[in-house]
Amino acid sequence: MSASPIDRKYRTLVLSAGAASIATAGTLIALKCGVWLYSGSSSMLASLTDSVLDLAASLVNLLALRFALTPPDRDHRFGHFKAEALASLSQAAFIGGSAFLLIFHGVARVKDPVPLELVDLGIYVSIASMVITVLLVSYQAFVCKVTGSQAVGADRYHYLSDLILNMGVIAALVLSNLGYLWADGLFAAILGVFILKGSVHIALQAVATLLDRSLTPKEHEEIIKNLLEVQGVKSLHDLRTRKAGPQCFIQCHVVIDGKVTLKEAHEIATRAENAVFKLYPDADVTIHMEPDEAATYRDIQFYGRNDLQDNACSVVNRERLW
Repeated sequence: MSASPIDRKYRTLVLSAGAASIATAGTLIALKCGVWLYSGSSSMLASLTDSVLDLAASLVNLLALRFALTPPDRDHRFGHFKAEALASLSQAAFIGGSAFLLIFHGVARVKDPVPLELVDLGIYVSIASMVITVLLVSYQAFVCKVTGSQAVGADRYHYLSDLILNMGVIAALVLSNLGYLWADGLFAAILGVFILKGSVHIALQAVATLLDRSLTPKEHEEIIKNLLEVQGVKSLHDLRTRKAGPQCFIQCHVVIDGKVTLKEAHEIATRAENAVFKLYPDADVTIHMEPDEAATYRDIQFYGRNDLQDNACSVVNRERLW
């Protein structure tokens, strides 16, 4: 079966974003490497190290994106979209490792500062790096808005940190040129701490996806509202949601009149599914029908909706919710 237009658009955008990040990292490495070799700046080394790890992370990211876009197969019925979260986790490891190296190197340079060469050239290269990075981040922001790709979002996050890193490099070079030689190492250490913080953020987001974190309370509210507006749905419970890549997985139990025919019950379930599709056209939706009788309401649970009064509010109906 051929991919849908949305699938093709998602594939094109996320893969182009991955290729753009690799091209950007390669360009920045070439620029920064030349300046560092001639200037010996610790802050420039910090920026160069970050760009090298950006390239490695972006390569891993692109490979993971290609795998994530592989259609479902016999062994992976739900698809391979969680590979994006794994890519984000690997990026966090890359970035975290570089952060520790920069912190250690920066502290060493604070203790034993050295004069820098070609400071002006280093400043110009840092400004050029910022311009190139802004262009990449802008495109990644567009791709994230359209696709919601977690892997591209993680890639964008650490390139955003590059912007701040380059501003720190410029400040360190200017201060060092004014005679404050310790500034080079200090800024390298500070930037290392900032990069480490970014890696933790990326890792937490990836782990949340791998652990099947539910959609947000607001998104659950919208799902519940649409379901309860379906004619024939008396109440619902056991709503469970998760997201992998661009696809949402939504399932719940809807309570209907036990006296309706099987055909009528099926039609109600179909309308309920369509109500969810209005919010998430590409979602994987599973609706289970139950009769409106006392046995239905025994030992039911409601997952992912802590803001519905309290955990005792397992059953949701029109009167209670609205």
